[in-house]
Parts: sequence; structure tokens; C-alpha cells
Amino acid sequence: MAGGEEIVSTGLNEILAECSLDNRLLILSIMGDKPKSVADVRRALRDAGAQKSYTTVKRYMVALKKIGLVDEKRKHFFLTNLGTYVASTFSEMCLNIEVLKSRAKAMRLLSISCLPQRFMHGIKALKHAEYVPDPFSFITEFFVRIQESESSIALLSDKVSRRFYELIVKKVAEGVEYRGINSIENTSRRVEYVSRMVEGLGIHGEELQKFRARCRMREHDSVPMHIIVVDGRIAGINFPYRDGRANLNGAFVSQKKEFVSWAEEILNHFWEESREVEF
Repeated sequence: MAGGEEIVSTGLNEILAECSLDNRLLILSIMGDKPKSVADVRRALRDAGAQKSYTTVKRYMVALKKIGLVDEKRKHFFLTNLGTYVASTFSEMCLNIEVLKSRAKAMRLLSISCLPQRFMHGIKALKHAEYVPDPFSFITEFFVRIQESESSIALLSDKVSRRFYELIVKKVAEGVEYRGINSIENTSRRVEYVSRMVEGLGIHGEELQKFRARCRMREHDSVPMHIIVVDGRIAGINFPYRDGRANLNGAFVSQKKEFVSWAEEILNHFWEESREVEF
């Protein structure tokens, strides 16, 4: 971009205060990559439904320049790096806020505080999911999905019923890849589940080695939420209650790519932070 950016020491409070004022976020969103004169910005505001005088728009641009969100050269304004970052952040934030508003009824008793910070931006993926408040419907759905799975099952869960685990072990014996993450206190129970099932299925020798390669289990210090992804085609996310208790009564479920990818990213984060469990 022509012209050097002025080095400013703008704090978050100043940015939030300025951007909360009339039309500031709208201006940042319409600036784009090309420098714009005050007349250009005024015209774009008018097209967006905000009729303002030349003097008023000029005052807006000077204020944005003062806190370092835009710079000016030859009477044309352009976004600085800070301005580009702020515009992108606020745009993402607005999307996420709208999704949380639309999901307010389902999320009333639940908390997203368990999400690692870097995945908060992906909350908008919830707009692609259906909230299933009935645990029977949710569990039945994934029993069917696991039974039909062709390639992979991934599970982040603190509590899993024996029947659920039996089904997973049978699928692994058939050749499906499994990745499971649980909290430390449940490791011995899950190892016992798998060991007994493997023995009951008569898996041993070379087949046992292949089974172990496909059935990978890890333990984590804390498993605050439940996630299941089957074949990379369908995912379910189960947020805890606000008091920290595990929620087994409802989950967001979807086959939409945006939601499944987000669920996989979160699960992979916990996978990388967990420890391998041998059985």
C-alpha cells in the first residue's frame, strides 16, 4: 500500500470506544483494499442506507485515523494493518453474536467457556446444526451412524455407556479406525472394557496388533465437553451446563461441512494435548 503506516499506541479501550460510535464499523467494513476519498466513503455509506454530510464523514475518517485504523495519502484513506485486523475481527464477532442469539433457547443452560479460545471464532458453525434436546434421539442417531460407519469414528467423551463402547469395538474389529479421548479417571475402565471385548471376540496374535493400530485411545486431564465425528460426515457436540456438570441431555448435530470441520478441529486440539493409552 502506498504510504507508510503511522506507528500508534492505540489500546483496546480506545478502539472499542471509537468503533461503538455511529457508522464506524460500517465504514471499516466498506473500506476494502482500495484507497477511498471522503466522497467515496460518503457514497458507500449512502448506498448502505446511512445518509451523512461530507463534513460528518470527514470527521469520522479523521477520528479513525487518529486511533490508527486508517491512514491517509493524497486525500485518500486506506485501512492500516490494525484497521484490517479490527474490521475482520468485528465482522467475525457480529456473525458469532447473531448465531448465539438465534440459539439462545438451546444454549440457555449451557456454557461455551469450555471451548479453547482459538475455536471461539467458529461458533457460527452452530447455525448449520440442529439442537437435539432428547438424549434418546441423539444416542439412537449415533448408534445408527456408528453401525453404518465405513472408515472412522472419533470421540471426545468423559462418559460412554458399555453398549456404546461394545459397538465401537466391533466396528474396529471390522476395520474402522477409532480415536477416543477420555479423562484420566476413566482410563482404567475403558481399557478394561476394550480388553474384555477383544477377548470375547477372540482377537489375538497378528489380528490383535492390527486391532491395536486401529483402536487408539488417549487420556486428557480434563474433558469438559463431548464430541463425536463419524466418517468425517456427521458430528455431534455436547456442551456442559453452566455449573460445569456434564450435559448428556442434548447436543448439536449436523452433516454440514462447516459444522463437521469445526467439531473435528476441536477434537484434534484435545487429541494433541492428550497422552497415549496402551491396552
